[in-house]
Amino acid sequence: MKQLVTLASMILLAFTATHSYAAGTQAGVVIQNQATVTYNAGAGSISASSQVVDITVQELINVTVVSQDAAKVSISSPQTDAYLKFQLTNTGNGNEDFVISQSNLSGSDDFDVSYKSIYIDDGDGVFEPGADDIVYNTPSIAPDASIVIWVVSDIPASQADGNEAEVQVSALSKTFSDAGQGNPSAGQSISGGDSGTAAVYGTAAANADDNAIFIISAITVTIDKVVAAVRDNLGGSGTQPVPGADVDYTLTITVIGTGIANTVIVSDPLPAELALKNGITGVITVSINGATPVNMTAASDGDAATYTYDANTDIYTISVDLGDRTAGEVASIIQFTTTIQ
Repeated sequence: MKQLVTLASMILLAFTATHSYAAGTQAGVVIQNQATVTYNAGAGSISASSQVVDITVQELINVTVVSQDAAKVSISSPQTDAYLKFQLTNTGNGNEDFVISQSNLSGSDDFDVSYKSIYIDDGDGVFEPGADDIVYNTPSIAPDASIVIWVVSDIPASQADGNEAEVQVSALSKTFSDAGQGNPSAGQSISGGDSGTAAVYGTAAANADDNAIFIISAITVTIDKVVAAVRDNLGGSGTQPVPGADVDYTLTITVIGTGIANTVIVSDPLPAELALKNGITGVITVSINGATPVNMTAASDGDAATYTYDANTDIYTISVDLGDRTAGEVASIIQFTTTIQ
């Protein structure tokens, strides 16, 4: 009699719902496996089943730490609360806490920072000491989930323009840290994993780190003022500075060093013996970063130039808002005409 024996395909069952993560099946999932055999004997088909075999998925611990600063972070010297941005991702298959630490790298940079604290971002991606929480251990992070952390330090004084400090930020599984396993090897396991499982050190690392760099931006703004011309208005081409004469002034604003000077505002209080020609209807000419000069009215009409009076000091002041200026760009030029009273 001819007999046919077949082995049925494997059937995977779980006591709880499973989820697909980058690291695979979630820790704690119980996989049930049972095989069947069918065959023909005599007049009918017969089947038999094996026992159910159980296997519990253990927690595989992996983590990544990646700097979120695309370039070197410009700071001044000295400076308090300078910060670097990192993203920590749980690339394991279980919920896990991580211990975060910071260190100065020696030998490849110019100075060390003074570490202060680590914050977890509140979700808006902006460092806000009043809203972000100070931590040393992260809260439990789900598989594939990420958090943004801010590492805050103080910058010492007397650092030269262009000096750099390289900072390393590390994250270690709290499960391994609590067990005194600061540098486990791949495949090493200990108790205390998620959902009552063992915690297994992964090849992608149960501890990870990344570096970021502070760079000193010793930016300086200089201003130079000269008399460009004098016209005495007495006929001809006279240049005597007498009452009623017009005096042209030129201001040159230069930004040197590295980085950006924010909100650069030029103020020129005029002594009582001078007044802007034509008062608030007078013209102040401004050229920013080599651009074509723009004639602005002295009135407070929304442009960058104003001519205001302070009754307390009895002084008129010319002001020009140059905005944010970058070191090394073409100097900004301000020109205006006054009249001797």
